[in-house]
Amino acid sequence: MAARRKLFLTHAGELAHRLVSAITGDGMTRAFVRGYAARNERQKVVANTERLREMESTISREALLLTAAEVQRLLPRAFGLLPNSHSEDHSEKRNVCDLFYAEFLEALGRAIEWPRGEAEAGAQEFHRDLEMYARWRERLPTLPARSKSSGGNSPFPDRCAILLDSAMMEQARRAAAEFQAELLRLGTRIFGQLGSVPQRRTSANTRGRNASTRGLGRAGGDRSRKEQLARRPAKKGSRPRSRR
Repeated sequence: MAARRKLFLTHAGELAHRLVSAITGDGMTRAFVRGYAARNERQKVVANTERLREMESTISREALLLTAAEVQRLLPRAFGLLPNSHSEDHSEKRNVCDLFYAEFLEALGRAIEWPRGEAEAGAQEFHRDLEMYARWRERLPTLPARSKSSGGNSPFPDRCAILLDSAMMEQARRAAAEFQAELLRLGTRIFGQLGSVPQRRTSANTRGRNASTRGLGRAGGDRSRKEQLARRPAKKGSRPRSRR
């Protein structure tokens, strides 16, 4: 049975927090970088601690850009916006949709750990790069189905590969393309979970247990009444029947 779904503006901050938690720090980016080094015997990629920290931070930023563009693509359908509609209801939904995305980006900016003194400049650059990713995601409906599933001509694999292992560019690019697919699935999954309220449903096992319990209750009650009658004293004046 399908779950009911209702998005509120408070879900925008939750979405940003869950994406940042999943991708940054000890999350997916770190696993991706270190897994790449181990699988391809490129330990020099992770040898320098300071460079490794900076690389993971920058790749995490690219990953958040990618997922933010995916959220922007998913939002209209979630708010029931129909293509080429100009009704008053459509305008109201569009305003709410745009406000949700603005709240999401603001929460995302607060969650990102910018270098000291670079928060404003970093946020401006983030929004410029986001426009590039958003233009790419907008072109997806015109691409073949196979290109959609692989991400099409996304800027992410090249930008990520240069940061990861520029000496082995093609190898790093293939790994980044696989990582991109994971990130897109993550964004879609987390976004799909927002505002979902599963309807309650009694399972067959539960119904069976309840029925058995009711049956045991009746049987136990019958036995109890019989025991009480057996213990009850005989009425005065009554005589036991004689056996012949």
